[in-house]
Amino acid sequence: MENDEKQQSRMSAFLETLRKKWVFTILVEIAWFIWAFSDQEAHFGRYTEETPYTGQYYLMAITMIFGSLVAGATPAGGGAVAFPVMSLALNVPTTMARDFSLGIQSFGMTAASFIIYFLEVPLDIEALIYGTIGGTTGLLVGLEGVAPFLLPAYTKMFFVSLWLSFAVALAILNRRLDRKVYESAKEADESSVLACLPQEPAKGAEVSSGDQDENNEGPTTQEIMLNKARKRRIAILLCIGFFGGICSSIAGSGLDMATFSVLTLYYRESEKVATPTSVVLMAVNAVVGILVRTIPIGGQYALGERETLWKFISVAIPVVVVGAPLGAYVPIILSRHQIAYTLYFLSVAQFVLACIVVKPWAAPSPHAVGLSVACAVTLLGGSALFYKLADLGEARDAENVSKSESKGTEEESDEEFVPDRPDRIST
Repeated sequence: MENDEKQQSRMSAFLETLRKKWVFTILVEIAWFIWAFSDQEAHFGRYTEETPYTGQYYLMAITMIFGSLVAGATPAGGGAVAFPVMSLALNVPTTMARDFSLGIQSFGMTAASFIIYFLEVPLDIEALIYGTIGGTTGLLVGLEGVAPFLLPAYTKMFFVSLWLSFAVALAILNRRLDRKVYESAKEADESSVLACLPQEPAKGAEVSSGDQDENNEGPTTQEIMLNKARKRRIAILLCIGFFGGICSSIAGSGLDMATFSVLTLYYRESEKVATPTSVVLMAVNAVVGILVRTIPIGGQYALGERETLWKFISVAIPVVVVGAPLGAYVPIILSRHQIAYTLYFLSVAQFVLACIVVKPWAAPSPHAVGLSVACAVTLLGGSALFYKLADLGEARDAENVSKSESKGTEEESDEEFVPDRPDRIST
């Protein structure tokens, strides 16, 4: 009897987990199988069908097994795996590879976002709001004003160079194991403001009536400083979101990387908050991206490309809606550094592969020089930017610690010399 109750309790807990955490995945899988069985020969048969480029469609389904795990477990979206494989290994046009990345992330990272929500994983809400606004704007601007004017070779080298510079950012982040971290960018700013505020009057010290009247009029110094910090924080999140959105318009991902870098390197936000925040951000950006491409914003599809794109996406959907949510559990199994080492390897490997395939130094004139310079500028500029962000974050932390210690010393000194209250002085 007792065993039956335990088994029933476990079954109830299991069903509750399915109902809450995996509802999106289950609904998508059911819808996909209904669609697949509506024409088994065509829909299941496309896995072994030859693509118009290189290989069969099933190769992307296999690729996204790993890509979806990366998407759910790290600040690197599934596009970080899909785009280089498609554009470099399978000879798929860069616009098609970008749209596939956006389309497949709109399923996989949305599924991961549901898991994040139901697990009640903490998120940086401000970064979500303003990163989404900036990212959407950058995505739309990039689709119309940047991506159409980039040659495929430039797009490929820009992507791999940017991701290699992101690996540099991760290496910078992981070199300090004892750094102080915050739960949000807002908390980091508040800590900085409080460290800069002048020392409050010591307990028992008299405050003149004029000072009291002055303090009662208008906002306090703390409120003014917090308001300035908030405006600066919003501006930074909007700008980095805009930059990340342009990156997404070129290669199908980038908003997650850009936002994660600023949150962790400059604001010293915990990776346990910054990573899920970047996943949800990229999910929203991917959904917006693939929807506006159906209008289409960013150029018309050539004859047959829309159907080819759907074939690529459809074979990978049942994989990513399971893999990305599972990826959210990967950090439980692997350490933060093991995941980072994997990303280091991927970033270096795809950069080397791009150099072998594209051969920027051997491109027809004048692109040989242009590609090499663009690659070097992106790699060195991105690395320098990330290093500067980390340096600014460390400097701000050191300044906060110094001011806090100085304030504590002054408070101890004041406490030693505070006179007794008048009613306690002996007569």
